[in-house]
Amino acid sequence: MKENLDIEADGYSYIIALTGASGAIYGFSLLKTLINRSFFVHLIISKPGFKVIKDELGMFTGISDIYTNGGEAGTGGNREDYSLSSFNLDIKNEIINRFELQEGCCRFAFLDENFLEARIASGSAKNVKGMIVIPCSMGSLSRIANGISGNLIERAADVILKERKKLIICPRETPLNDIHLKNMLSLYSSGAVILPPVPAFYNKPQTVSDIIDFITGKILDALDIENDIYVRWKGYDSK
Repeated sequence: MKENLDIEADGYSYIIALTGASGAIYGFSLLKTLINRSFFVHLIISKPGFKVIKDELGMFTGISDIYTNGGEAGTGGNREDYSLSSFNLDIKNEIINRFELQEGCCRFAFLDENFLEARIASGSAKNVKGMIVIPCSMGSLSRIANGISGNLIERAADVILKERKKLIICPRETPLNDIHLKNMLSLYSSGAVILPPVPAFYNKPQTVSDIIDFITGKILDALDIENDIYVRWKGYDSK
């Protein structure tokens, strides 16, 4: 498979991975925000992630059936009959249309989670500045914490850690058991940032978008990217 790098060589890039936990809209919000700031994004969606996105956002109807089950979904055959390049293009085009990314379409690429030959699976990808797993399921978190590189998401995260770059994990689960907490502590000890998508209310959010923007802004802060997309806490007047 040939990897489409578009204009990544012109600047820094980030990896965004969406796994099978609730809250995929956070990942797409971050994707749009980074693209609008002229960064290149390598986007990976896990198989369970496709199912959650279909349920929560009504996206990838039919496409997700091919990806996750290998069954028929309007293409007249299974995934083996459907070229991977065309398959990836369909996914990318749906994201572009849904989130109005026409102007930034050349600044991101969708990568199959099984594409372990991708550049981002190697420390040689020097343009990559960091990776964000959002939302991060407990299964993905566990495998990353234990160095199990079974797919591109897990391998890319492993590479980010070994290269001492910024890995941000946004776990979406509640309540947490001791296994979850130990895995988070293990990742934190390895240099990852654990950033649960927990909303704040001091900024008096009026819409769901306000809550999403708050989390997106917190992630940008963790990446040291200047932003003003959420209202920051200013403290109380000492008087």
